[in-house]
Amino acid sequence: MALVAAFVILFPEIQLNAKGRAQSHETNSGAQAEELHLPASANDLVRQAIDNELKQTVGDEKYFFHVHKLSPTGEQTKEYVETDEGAVGRLIAVNGQSLTDDQRRKEDQHLQKLATDADAQRKHRKDQLEDEERTTKMLKAMPDAFIFKYDGEEESPQYGKLVRLQFKPNPNFNPPNRETQIYKGMEGTMLIDCAEKRMVKISGDLTQEVTFGWGIFGRLDKGGKFEVEQSKISPRRWETTMLKMKFTGRVLLFKKLNIDEKETTSDFRPAPAHLTLAEGINVLKQQTSQLAEGQSSASKTSSK
Repeated sequence: MALVAAFVILFPEIQLNAKGRAQSHETNSGAQAEELHLPASANDLVRQAIDNELKQTVGDEKYFFHVHKLSPTGEQTKEYVETDEGAVGRLIAVNGQSLTDDQRRKEDQHLQKLATDADAQRKHRKDQLEDEERTTKMLKAMPDAFIFKYDGEEESPQYGKLVRLQFKPNPNFNPPNRETQIYKGMEGTMLIDCAEKRMVKISGDLTQEVTFGWGIFGRLDKGGKFEVEQSKISPRRWETTMLKMKFTGRVLLFKKLNIDEKETTSDFRPAPAHLTLAEGINVLKQQTSQLAEGQSSASKTSSK
């Protein structure tokens, strides 16, 4: 479900401006669909893929993983663990270097507050739930927000045959909420795994300026780009493993908006099931301590 995380990150609280309503329309390529045993309508294939995204349940399957974020201000790497109360992360490196004593102390203080403060825990769960709800809204709207058409196929070493789709805004789409109004100015491509009907990659461009808050609070400039990749991390589960976005614009008419980020998620390893948030933080501290010790040992070995 994190495949549209770029927009969840970019537009958590803003209202975009869009107008227009008309009859729906779809484009498809019958020959390609028949050859690959896919629905004749490309939009129907997208609906199947999104249904599979929404039906995915994590259950007892929990993981540790790394998230590496690159932006003009530098690099950060965090170690995360999934718990029954949401994922929690700990900063482990800045600009490719281990944390200083002061950075480590501040990170430990932040996690200690989260482990012991009921209000902080409630806010943490509330924020993650709101992100999930926004993601669900955006996923459900995609088959109606865009006109999809088949555009060939690709071979993947990991997944085999992938079907490629092109999409452009559906002029008849009337966005039902603020999360989906950005779709009015976007077009791009999508790759779907033919066997499991799961989205593997989506990339798009803003082909027109998008205003939000009726143009009073800001805008996104034409030419913004995003790219998201998803990978199969277990027989039952897919997760976002790369997110890249670049947008410019203005907020409150005067303040410049400049987002240029790349986030990669990797090193998925099984984590204990049924952890509370506090238990997850303790396990996370143990994991990062072991990681730091391993890095220190490796550094001493290489210096000999």
